[in-house]
Amino acid sequence: MDLCKVKVTAPGKVILHGEHSVLYGEIAVACSIGLKTTTVIQEVKAINEPSINIIFLSLGLNESIPLKKVVDYFFEPPFSKSWKNHIEVDHASHLAKVDLFWNTIKPNFEKFSEVQKQSLRSFLYLFSKIFAHTDLLKNSMSVKMTTELTIGAGTGSSASFAVCLAAAFLQFLKVKCGCNDKIFHLEDLERISAEAFESEKIMHGTPSGIDNTTCTFGSLVAYKKGGTPRLLDFKTNIRILLVDTKVSRNTKRLVSHVSALKDRNSNAVDCVMMACGHVTTTAIKILEELAQDGVKDTEEKYRHLADLWNMNHCLLASLGVSHPALEDIRASAAVYGFGCKLTGAGGGGHAIVLLPPSSDQTTIDSLIADLKNKGYAVKDTHLGSDGVSLEM
Repeated sequence: MDLCKVKVTAPGKVILHGEHSVLYGEIAVACSIGLKTTTVIQEVKAINEPSINIIFLSLGLNESIPLKKVVDYFFEPPFSKSWKNHIEVDHASHLAKVDLFWNTIKPNFEKFSEVQKQSLRSFLYLFSKIFAHTDLLKNSMSVKMTTELTIGAGTGSSASFAVCLAAAFLQFLKVKCGCNDKIFHLEDLERISAEAFESEKIMHGTPSGIDNTTCTFGSLVAYKKGGTPRLLDFKTNIRILLVDTKVSRNTKRLVSHVSALKDRNSNAVDCVMMACGHVTTTAIKILEELAQDGVKDTEEKYRHLADLWNMNHCLLASLGVSHPALEDIRASAAVYGFGCKLTGAGGGGHAIVLLPPSSDQTTIDSLIADLKNKGYAVKDTHLGSDGVSLEM
């Protein structure tokens, strides 16, 4: 049988509206972006003992572990030739096994950086869960991951990582079982999102599920606290600038700050949160209108959307979660007539700039040059990219 190779991509995501207010009962909307994570799994004929080679270039990881030790430690009969056997495991106990394995096979495991450790834990958690009841792995495997996303900056890098990895493992298993599907079907996507959610628990403790859902299915996903992320039934394709402040942010500290502010100013903060909710529901309506065939008054709708982005940013700034760099980016965008807002927890991270279809490219280029001259990283991308995909 030929040696197997699969290549999978998964998008990142941004929060369009609902930052912070979602924690107080308002709706939030996330959207996939055109920046992706890529995973390539290449089966390699083993010369000596088969191994799993883990290469995460963006994290500076290049590790190798013996395949037999993984199989002996995690894999259990009955073995199946079907990729459809979705085995549930207890998350905590399975993660404890993963941790014990890493600390045994890599005595220096605790010396890895936090993000490297969490990535390796997630890798082995997903690998050992998805392949646990197959005996089809006989050769060495190279698993190489790259990403266009900034790690830990609010653009869904961990969810994109998890979705891409889970999808690549599932597709590799399908091919080894003789299934050569060229796309992921709905049942595949649902499984990929569920597996990625388990990885997100490792990364974040108690994730909402909105990130892995967005990175799996693409386009727009709505979420309310206590509910299940909901894929909106229309597509969007809106050009933006994604601007990286290069300022690290601490989400937990920012959430605590807003909570303390609400304790001191309950009624005022309630009004801000309610206003954020109104902005979100209005923005969803406009995005749905823009998605229709033959839409009229496009420019007016983009102007309305820009108003909402600017208002949303100012509401969040009133909660104290902006940053001088974010205000600087917004001011630069305003000089050229573009709407702009922070995305994510704030306090640094990224801003997004709305680029209507009628925007003059020379004007956009001038704004990009100004932002880069100030030291910011700028990526010209779009909202509403496809979800996780097979690359043939």
